[in-house]
Amino acid sequence: MDSRFSAWVDAYALPLLRWAMGKTGNSHQAEELAQEVWLQFFSAVHREEAQGRSVAQPEHFLWRIAKYVWCKQLRQDKHRPDLAAFAPAEPDFAQVLADQDEQQHLTAWLHQRILHLSRTQREIMILYYIDQLPQKDIAARLNITEGAVRWHLFDTRRKLREEHQTMTPTTTDYVYRPGRLHMAVCGMPVPELDIKRINQSLLMQNILLHCYQQGRTVQEIAAALGVAAAYVENDLQWLTEQEFVTEEKGRYTTTFLIHDANHRNDICQIFFNHQESVSLAIVRYLTEHEADIRALGFIGCDKPMDKLLWLLLYHFTTYSLPLPLEKPTPPLRPDGGHYNPLGFDRSHRPERFLDDRWAYNGSMEGYGFCWFGLYNFGSSEIEHLIDSYTPEWNALRLLLEKLVRHGFDLACVTGEEQYRLAQLVEKGFVLMHEGKAEPNFVIFSNKQYDQLQKQIFQPLADALQPSLLRVAEDLHQLSLRTLPKHLHRLAPLDEVLALMDIGFMTELIAFKAGYLYEPQDQRDGEFLTMCYLMP
Repeated sequence: MDSRFSAWVDAYALPLLRWAMGKTGNSHQAEELAQEVWLQFFSAVHREEAQGRSVAQPEHFLWRIAKYVWCKQLRQDKHRPDLAAFAPAEPDFAQVLADQDEQQHLTAWLHQRILHLSRTQREIMILYYIDQLPQKDIAARLNITEGAVRWHLFDTRRKLREEHQTMTPTTTDYVYRPGRLHMAVCGMPVPELDIKRINQSLLMQNILLHCYQQGRTVQEIAAALGVAAAYVENDLQWLTEQEFVTEEKGRYTTTFLIHDANHRNDICQIFFNHQESVSLAIVRYLTEHEADIRALGFIGCDKPMDKLLWLLLYHFTTYSLPLPLEKPTPPLRPDGGHYNPLGFDRSHRPERFLDDRWAYNGSMEGYGFCWFGLYNFGSSEIEHLIDSYTPEWNALRLLLEKLVRHGFDLACVTGEEQYRLAQLVEKGFVLMHEGKAEPNFVIFSNKQYDQLQKQIFQPLADALQPSLLRVAEDLHQLSLRTLPKHLHRLAPLDEVLALMDIGFMTELIAFKAGYLYEPQDQRDGEFLTMCYLMP
């Protein structure tokens, strides 16, 4: 026996038997009546579940069946005509129950389908059937003809009737597993970015994801997302006004690039295909010129080469390697910024080339400080120091700059600054060794950095140009192959953004090839890519 049935019998067997004794006045007849009720109950449950319906309230279901069985017995008992006369002439209980549930199911289905109609059709159905307005009044309110009202009523009823006749239990079950879209910008932002609203709205994110590959109508979007068309229409209006989607003949398409894990895998594959002539060539060149690099004498030049390479690869690929593609001029956006919106699909998809330790936060620079976040130090308080948005972090940055100018001589620290110094030490920016302070990052003078650029980086950059052109051509073909047709105009931007990943990809390839030190955690790795350029 099904475990549910056992539980129901345990819970209701005694109350049901007492009820049967009260009806029959005989223990033997009471047992027979109770057994018949259980038999009809189990049979009805099986029928309901076979038709895709579940029994939500088994106790109520049981007592309704008990009433049906008792009345049926009274009508069939030839030896008790006095009682049979009082038995209500009920139809078959199982059929009544099935009809009621079917009506409830149909009503719920109709409510759901009406919500997914177009704005005009939905308004007409509500005004006609709920508000009970005449067709003439509906036409006047919606500024359309009476003929249009009649046609919409007829067409909507026909479509609903046809869909209901052909529907199956699975066709009306909306399985809505939302995607995740993270919005960013490429260009000059403004303080109040429109993308913030998208990052806060899961519905907007999924509308944009759904309209990316091809144009969709409101009804198609609503049906795919399992929400009412009214909600979709409201968000689509804002997305259209802010130029995140465009509308043509009732179909909406996303207007910006959206990259997902598949796209990242494709880019990784291209760079891995060219790793010998690009990324590994960079690593080997810098390794071969280790003595020349250390001879520049910058602070931190004595670090192990597998640690120093994290910083050198970043600075070469970000600041010294000219790309064979020109970044398109970003447009003026409705929020006042000059930027291209960028979307990153964070839905769960496999990353072939990356494991969970690999993060990528891009480069940051400000006030002479530079930093690159990736691997297991993709985020760090270094970002707060470079941004200096708060008074606390601004004070910490000013003290750190002061220490740099004074060669980390603690005599320059005033009594009021002792607490800030302790914070810098606690956060890892300053190391204390035998009472002396030293930086936990690399420091270049202008002369040293210029020498690094001209003597080390420039010859390497010149030698790499033919290989970079081949990479750029492969990225061009990838863009044409993977971008939706309506976004082919953004192929130049797509290719430049992919080529700009050369820094991240070179770090990744060098790491997998064993050239880079493997940080144990964020604290162990976050200062590997930090440096300061003295004015």
